[in-house]
Amino acid sequence: MKLKTFTVFLLIIILSAGCGKKNNEIQGNNGKIETGTELDTEQKAETELETGADETEEGQATEKEEAGLEQGLETEHEAGIDSTAEEEPESLANYQRESESGKVKFDCKVEVPDSFTGNNVNKFLINGTCNGDKGSILPKYVEGKEAVEKIEEKAQNGMQDIVYYIMADGTVVNMDESGYYFSTANGVYYSHARARDASYQEEYRKGQVSFANEEEAIRAVRQELDETGFSEFEFQFVAYPASHEVMQKVEAEVYADEQGESQKKGAWTQEDDSYVVYGFQTQDGMPIFHQWMTVFRVMAYDNVSNAPVQAIYSDKGIEFLMAQPVYYLEKTEETFTLKEFEEIAGIVEAKFENILNESTYEVTRAKLFQMVRLNEKQEYAAEPIWYFEVAEDGASKSITLVDAVTGKEIVLK
Repeated sequence: MKLKTFTVFLLIIILSAGCGKKNNEIQGNNGKIETGTELDTEQKAETELETGADETEEGQATEKEEAGLEQGLETEHEAGIDSTAEEEPESLANYQRESESGKVKFDCKVEVPDSFTGNNVNKFLINGTCNGDKGSILPKYVEGKEAVEKIEEKAQNGMQDIVYYIMADGTVVNMDESGYYFSTANGVYYSHARARDASYQEEYRKGQVSFANEEEAIRAVRQELDETGFSEFEFQFVAYPASHEVMQKVEAEVYADEQGESQKKGAWTQEDDSYVVYGFQTQDGMPIFHQWMTVFRVMAYDNVSNAPVQAIYSDKGIEFLMAQPVYYLEKTEETFTLKEFEEIAGIVEAKFENILNESTYEVTRAKLFQMVRLNEKQEYAAEPIWYFEVAEDGASKSITLVDAVTGKEIVLK
């Protein structure tokens, strides 16, 4: 089975103690399958970052990708499956700043955990990834059912067990070193209709569904994660509707020619109404900027296309669930003292002020992440960075990343 090619995000898309085995290192090549048939994108995950140079990142996402992101319902799993909205400290909630020339403006809320003080951020080492609990997943989706394709490989050379099944009813179950993937036969059609594509998120938000609300959808996904081996992990979630009317419309637009007919579901009905739920792993309330977001600049956007947890929930239950990568984080005694946000903002301001053009730049979003990357000891660790979304001339947007400790810009290769 060739599932080591990771199909993710941008171009659309562990067995002890209940969650598989821990690796001593992060795996680099990863597989993500759309019901065993459609590959969304290919990429290598082992990517290093370099810091320093002021380099403008050209906007590579459309306004559709970005609009409405802050309208989502963000929650943390703190107890059971309850979800609570995250709020920022009032002092940083609405940050406004303008350069002397007027070329660069800040008008954004600063997204940080409630407990954040600026000097209480721990360093975390990465002890591998979780690919779910085979002892829970196989009885739930495989045992007692007919399989048309089956591959199981025991762990070798520090790798995790690999499990891949295609069931007679179209269900796909995949567990490998990259994580966990599940889809019903219908799951692929939601992908074809671009329900999990950030480029269409604004359009989907305009639709309405009545079988459940956002909170119920998030609870259903959280429960599914708990039942498949991810109960020990924290996540922040966002949910938005995917109505059958919008899916019918988008599908017709995407597959307008005859060659696309085989990709169409055909008739979408109210029974197909669903919610898209996506989430980022968190630690101590801070979201994890996972390593695959460092491969290409467009993959650095905080949106549904790049989220490590993506799910489709309908009235029939979970239609699709992807959880990869989800990290085992080892808390160290080392803590970081972060530079004041005002100083970090000044670094971003200077970057865009020094661009010799007539454009104006507005920072519309600032968020504190723990970025997974190789440190000076060549070990994978999660360390704090600032994430900024910047609109050029009110249109195209780009991402600027700044090391929250050193103040140096992080330039993606």
